[in-house]
Amino acid sequence: MAPVNFIFALHYHQPTGQFEYVNERIMENSYKLLLDVFKEYSSFKFTVHVSGPLLIYMKERYPDYLHDLLKLHDYGTIEFMAGSIGEAIIPLLPIDDRVRQIRIYLEEFEKIAGFRPKGLWLPERVWEPSIPFVTAENNIEYVLIDDSTLAKTGLDPGFSNYAWMTEEGGNKLKVFFIDAGLRYILPWEHPDKIINYMWSRSGDEVRVLLWGSDAEKFGEWMDPSWSRSWLKSFLEALRYNSDKVRMIQPSEYLDLYGVKGLIYLNTGSYDKMLEWSGGFFRNFLVKYRESNNMHKKILYVRSKLVKAELPRDLMMKYYLAQCNDAFWHGLFGGIYLTHLRQAIYENLIKVEKYAEEKSNYFGSNEVVYKLYDFDFDGKDELLVETPVQNLYIKPDDGGTLFEYDVKISGLEHNLQNTMSRYHEPYLNIQWFRPDWYRRVSWRLHLWSHDTGLFEWINNSPFKDLSDLALSKHYVSVNPEPFEIILRAQGGFYVFGNLISRVLVEKRVKITEEGHVTIYKVVNKGPETVKARVGIEYHTSPKLNTKTEERAKYVVNGEERELSSFFIGRGKSVQVKTTPYPVFSLNASRDTDLWVAPLNMYARTEKGVMEIPQGLALMFSELVELKKDDEFSLNVEWRIKA
Repeated sequence: MAPVNFIFALHYHQPTGQFEYVNERIMENSYKLLLDVFKEYSSFKFTVHVSGPLLIYMKERYPDYLHDLLKLHDYGTIEFMAGSIGEAIIPLLPIDDRVRQIRIYLEEFEKIAGFRPKGLWLPERVWEPSIPFVTAENNIEYVLIDDSTLAKTGLDPGFSNYAWMTEEGGNKLKVFFIDAGLRYILPWEHPDKIINYMWSRSGDEVRVLLWGSDAEKFGEWMDPSWSRSWLKSFLEALRYNSDKVRMIQPSEYLDLYGVKGLIYLNTGSYDKMLEWSGGFFRNFLVKYRESNNMHKKILYVRSKLVKAELPRDLMMKYYLAQCNDAFWHGLFGGIYLTHLRQAIYENLIKVEKYAEEKSNYFGSNEVVYKLYDFDFDGKDELLVETPVQNLYIKPDDGGTLFEYDVKISGLEHNLQNTMSRYHEPYLNIQWFRPDWYRRVSWRLHLWSHDTGLFEWINNSPFKDLSDLALSKHYVSVNPEPFEIILRAQGGFYVFGNLISRVLVEKRVKITEEGHVTIYKVVNKGPETVKARVGIEYHTSPKLNTKTEERAKYVVNGEERELSSFFIGRGKSVQVKTTPYPVFSLNASRDTDLWVAPLNMYARTEKGVMEIPQGLALMFSELVELKKDDEFSLNVEWRIKA
């Protein structure tokens, strides 16, 4: 039998917003190791993709490394593949963004390397049949996708051993298939076992076997010394078994053998991604409201760019804000990594601010407000915008504040970038209960008297005695002076029995420093309401990604770690992260005050870890409200104390 052709494709990637110390560690442990191996085995043939965010980072921080890596193309050692500049999931984007994500990558790569790659690495290998249109617009010849896509389409798994042609609307594209069996044993098994596996797939001279996966498996996922030793042993085994396995690059393969024929494919990705997403990547936008929020923020900011042409640096920020890692979760922290979500919002807010200024978005108005279906659920949200802040309000989810953007130059940040805790199938922690509501702000509860901080933060059941927390609020706006009014009426229940009706009103006033919410709770029924009124806020301190310094908060003059709990009397909480200025939440009088870290247990490549998602605050008071009695409290959120 003829030797099987073997494509060894390594995908280098670190996401937008990654901690600098993580980038530095991976550079030392993995990327430098791989470069050493490539140089030592320069007669071998490798295929490499460097993601857009990492390419930009290397250009700025490690130009010599990038020069040495790219030089190996001149020797024929490495064939480079293109990507999307933001490592974005291509099908999630508007058509123009899909095309420009790849085009900008090609332009940036050509500036550095002097040539344009012919192939494309699809982020997370998410394939949809519309992709050939986008690749044709950028003169891309081939892509790599996973053999699980064949199974999902109902085609013979043996098709994966050849390159194929597909098309969309007459736009042609050649596809290679990554072999899952090979991906699961390389580099986890002994090189001899891997050679035997590849030889078992041999046949005619056209057969090809493709390994395509993360470069970080070598030196970051596993010990660097072990990785170096394993790689050298594997390459020596390939040298010794050259009669069984022949290393080749995708373009060389296509020049020699072309494609097997025409094929049409279902949507797809790698097998684990299909499992995590329920078979279709876009399902993450349904499972995680926070993922959908970021995606729809992209679309909303995009609508503001129609009248504003972005300079190159801001255009890059817009496309880097589409980086995929923060939108999904599976084996990695993904959406639960707060710093990745933070970077998405920071870039989008900077772009949004520029677009508003260039298009004279506000005109003579100090405030622009609109009812608009922001999250595409068929129900309008209230968007309130000023030149320095955005308040996005969801009337049908308890009249809550679900996004709070600071647009002050240098301080761009979504203070409401908090993450709810969802059910994850791998979490077998006995006490863990997923959140039964979205962890945002302005939510009002009528807790039972015995409710405490830990019952609240850990979602103990049967503690909220009303349906106000999730109730639909009715909205009205007073334009002069500007004021938002949210009203709802709900029931107060004891042992499941309706005891009374309760009216809730929230009046929101915009200030130069932030906003003030005036809460009023009125008992409209005949029976006394005995409960603990709880007014809930969540906030996301700005993380410093350049150092490992952690945010802190101050209550009653005492500085505390963000991981600590506070139970006591107070009326103000200040939050600070160097170098971000202090912001604060201030009640109009002392109340019972609970402060707790909002943490989630999430699976990472290093196992299940507890990951901070924000800071949770509850202003509360025990009340006994007779008919027409009311409780009131003002809470000011100062975005720059």
